[in-house]
Formats: sequence, structure tokens, C-alpha cells
Amino acid sequence: MKTIKILIGLVLATVIGFLGFWGYKYYVCQGPAAQLDGDYSEYLSKCAVEAKDYAKVRNLNERYCIFVDYSIPSGTPRVFVWSFEKEKVVYRTYTMHGPGKGSTAEKPVFSNLPGSKCSSLGHFAVTKEHGNRNKRGYRIKGLDLANQTAYGRGLMIHRAKWVDKNCWREYIPLQPKCCLGCITVSTRGMNYLDKLIKGEKKQMLLWTFASKS
Repeated sequence: MKTIKILIGLVLATVIGFLGFWGYKYYVCQGPAAQLDGDYSEYLSKCAVEAKDYAKVRNLNERYCIFVDYSIPSGTPRVFVWSFEKEKVVYRTYTMHGPGKGSTAEKPVFSNLPGSKCSSLGHFAVTKEHGNRNKRGYRIKGLDLANQTAYGRGLMIHRAKWVDKNCWREYIPLQPKCCLGCITVSTRGMNYLDKLIKGEKKQMLLWTFASKS
């Protein structure tokens, strides 16, 4: 009887520990309160200067932009909403990457080719158009030669519960049913992005890159 009680205690401790860790990753690590280290915050500040100039030239939103750094492990928030007015990150969340061309959860392979199932790098405009009957997803339009097929490929910003379930891992496992190159974020992240995109008149700049390429 004592052994059974010990085993039950160990199981309960494991479950509680896992739920606590998942809650920390989901509710603390992503969101407006999440802090960046000084060096990386400075790096994004430099990106923001270039992003604002780009937004002006392209007649895009000059209040906010969205950065995605694919060199950060997917189990760490790597989508950053930057406020040009506050000159800082005001929100961050998780995203997967596409599984195509030999991509792994640890290392994405990027491509602009239709049917590649890969994520793409470069500048995008976040349109107000929904795709695939997804009312809380927004199609993105590639603005560079390296991502010009994005709109035709139907790439979007949208959410997937798969991200919610696996954000506790260092690398979110690839799941073609959820992501074929889209910016596939957590439910909590999409809640924030949906309100932001809806509330802004001009299309936002989305800039995806790999800072440690």
C-alpha cells in the first residue's frame, strides 16, 4: 500500500510539474510582459529603424510591424510585435515553420517555390484578407523576390492548437496539417494579433529573417 501511495505521489508530482512548466511557457514567456535581453533588444531596435524606412516607402503601417526570427528555437517566442511609437517590443509569441525540403524542427529550410511547404524569408505585407475560411487568419503578400510567391501559395498568419500543446518543448515538432510555410502561432498569440491587425487601417509590415544564419 505504501509503495502504491509513493507511485501515485510521483505521478501526481510529475503531472503538476509538467502543467506548471507548460503554464509558465504559455502564459509567462509569451505576451506583453515578456522581457528581452539587452543585446537582442538592441538588435531589434536596429531592425526597426530599417523597417520604419521600408514601411514609409511602401506606404505600410508606421505604428507597428512584426518581426519573425527563425534562428530562435520554435519553443521560444520568436514572433515580435514592434511599436514604432514606443520603440520597443510590445508582444511576442510562438510560431512553427514549414516542414518542406528536409526541414527539421531544429533547423528550417527556406524556399519561395510553390509546393515547397517551406517558410520564406523577407518582407511581407499583412493583408486584411482571410484565407481557407479562416476568419482569424490573414493572408500575407511577399514584397521581395525571395518571397514573391507567398500570396499565390496562400501563406497566412493563423493559429494552431498544435503550437499551444507543444510550446513547452525546445522545438515544436513539425506538423504539415498545421503549417506548410505559414506564420502559424499560438491561440493566445493570434488573439492579440487579430485585434491588432483589425484595428489598424494600413497593412502591417511582416519581416521574417534568421539573425544567426
